[in-house]
Amino acid sequence: MASAQGGGEDLYELPETEKTPVTIITGFLGAGKTTLVNHILKGDHGMKIAVVENEFGAVSIDDALVSENMKAAESIVTMDNGCVCCTVRGDLVRALTQLLDGGKKFDAVLIETTGLADPAPVAFTFYINQEVGEFYKIDSILCLADAKHIIEHIEEKKADNAVNEAVQQVAFADRILLNKIDLVSPEELTNVKSTIASINGFAEVIECQQSKVPLAKILGVGSFSVEKTLEVDPDFLDGADSQPAKKTKKIEGDLDDVSFNDFMQQLLQAKARDLYRSKGVLSIHGQGDTKFVFQGVHEQMNFGPALSPWKPDEKRVNKLVFIGRNLDRAALEEGFKNCLYTPLPDGWSSAKDQYGRRYYFHTESKKTQWTKPTE
Repeated sequence: MASAQGGGEDLYELPETEKTPVTIITGFLGAGKTTLVNHILKGDHGMKIAVVENEFGAVSIDDALVSENMKAAESIVTMDNGCVCCTVRGDLVRALTQLLDGGKKFDAVLIETTGLADPAPVAFTFYINQEVGEFYKIDSILCLADAKHIIEHIEEKKADNAVNEAVQQVAFADRILLNKIDLVSPEELTNVKSTIASINGFAEVIECQQSKVPLAKILGVGSFSVEKTLEVDPDFLDGADSQPAKKTKKIEGDLDDVSFNDFMQQLLQAKARDLYRSKGVLSIHGQGDTKFVFQGVHEQMNFGPALSPWKPDEKRVNKLVFIGRNLDRAALEEGFKNCLYTPLPDGWSSAKDQYGRRYYFHTESKKTQWTKPTE
């Protein structure tokens, strides 16, 4: 494996299947994040797992176990079961590349965020940093929720239309570990699960006590990847659009790439702060049987071809999912519908200028314009 530091050399990117999967753990203080991580650090599971701890947490990971080793400004501590605990005092990228420099191969990396942390900046790291993206991939975003208090956090009113961190954490998650279910009644548990589903109807909810859960439920699940999820559940992006924070759009046919790019750019310019997660499957005109998938965190988008193409008898149904707040369903539907490819009127053609912008011109009259002609 090439060093992530590289010394100025070109970085070698691992194939997607060989990248180390990363689980980002969120949740309010007291939800059970530290307990979960301690189970992993001391468990007899046979896996080599690196845990990246944010020092700003109220409780350090297993103080009694690693306190003596944490006196250094920044340190990596190897546990008895072969797992590694790394404290982060500043730059997450440096912590991840430091793990690479050790030359040790890990089965998984866990990043524990602080109770009030927005998971978006952590997820951004894997989109925008080359050193990180070439050796790591996000496996899932796991939100720990305290069954006894999560509704209280979700319903907390914030001043000046500020973001509710609990709502945001639930909305970002691919999987939700609903902890401390022994502290609520069956009726209360049903209400909690219904409230969570109203925010994020796609995340799998895993019930547990004392943060104890089989690691196979939370590691190596590939739930952040749209394509991996669709392999397991082809109808993942389908379903009723009853949740106020989730908007699902479907249209059949091929999309015009320029129109779709314009639609997404305008949406992100207006709603990047309110759009927590987005994901979708697309068929683009002129791209043959190539199926495209994308997913985004706020304004950061990851778009590219899927591993598997459209099947010959498969309907070209484009699916988009937006999870966020203050989303206008009618505007989203109209904008997405306008992305469908339609042939140009007779005599019209298109080209791109030196900046990559598409324009339209009439072959006889020589008229040019930026907007797509309709007649």
